[in-house]
Amino acid sequence: MLRAILNFFKSKFSLRDKREALGIHGTFKLTGRDKLGNIVFVKNYKNLITNAGFDWVADIMGLNAQPSDITHMAIGDGVAGDATATTLTSEIDRQLAVYAHTPGTKTMTFTTTFADVVDATEYGCLNAAAAGTLVNIAGFAALTVDSLQIVVTFTLS
Repeated sequence: MLRAILNFFKSKFSLRDKREALGIHGTFKLTGRDKLGNIVFVKNYKNLITNAGFDWVADIMGLNAQPSDITHMAIGDGVAGDATATTLTSEIDRQLAVYAHTPGTKTMTFTTTFADVVDATEYGCLNAAAAGTLVNIAGFAALTVDSLQIVVTFTLS
């Protein structure tokens, strides 16, 4: 009888003790178009969230508007750095990023389109029109295209 009571409390206690772990990962999608707007390619990759990027996530938890810390996206023609990177290796263009989040979901996106892209091999999200904090970074095979749309997705899980 005592064993049955202990098992009952153990099962109830373990149900209450289950917690959802918090994780974060980032992905991005590249969509290349020609001068007529026809899609030339669509590529999906994982990206690296920098050390400063994790700090950024911690600072903005709970916001429901575009974080003031991420306003731009840049592309470059260098080799993407590691988690300690603070800039792109060789930035060639920086544009405003459009933020989107649907309440009740665990994702947020930043979207930017670059024109006349030549030999781009890296990208990153940043918090300023010039200089700033690099939140994430990734590299890819060299791309030359008339229009390159990048959609960066941050997923909390």
